[in-house]
Amino acid sequence: MAETSRRHPQTVCSLAIIRDRNEFATRSAIRSTAIFTVTRCPETVARFSIDHRAFDRTATRAEILAGVAERIPAGATLIARASRTPQHYLRQAFANGGPLPPADLHLLQRERPDLVILPLQCANSVLDKIAAAYRIERAGPGSKILSRSRGAPDEAQCLWAAFLCSQSSRHEGASLSAAWQAWKAIERARPVGF
Repeated sequence: MAETSRRHPQTVCSLAIIRDRNEFATRSAIRSTAIFTVTRCPETVARFSIDHRAFDRTATRAEILAGVAERIPAGATLIARASRTPQHYLRQAFANGGPLPPADLHLLQRERPDLVILPLQCANSVLDKIAAAYRIERAGPGSKILSRSRGAPDEAQCLWAAFLCSQSSRHEGASLSAAWQAWKAIERARPVGF
């Protein structure tokens, strides 16, 4: 793609969903969500916001995803990590003769057909490099659910940084990155919500 044709969409929401087990596991529960929203605007380059929510095991997937769908601006581009289906879940679904249950992103698309949803396939090692470059603290693979839940906003920002690197021109990426770094410095001074 030519350097001049790559543009960051007007509004991008980067979604991190933190679960206590794999998405397709029977007793998997969403424990935290973070929506990092970037809206380009001429007067300040961009506006940034983070919506971070935590849930106990009594909250249902349907309730949580309906809430996520309500908080995403109309016509936004939604990015999130693509679901990875472990082989044993595939074998089990095929053995039972039925399809896999829909992934979170499929349910969000049903709820919000106005959204452009881009599932990102990013290895943890790539996200770790991006996190190091932008000084984002990511919860490690063996982290407890509380640490991972608290880290959901950082995970959402790391996903957006990966998107920014791959989807924006060098000039636009540098401009958005500088504005984001300034916003992050202000946000870091605020207390943690939970």
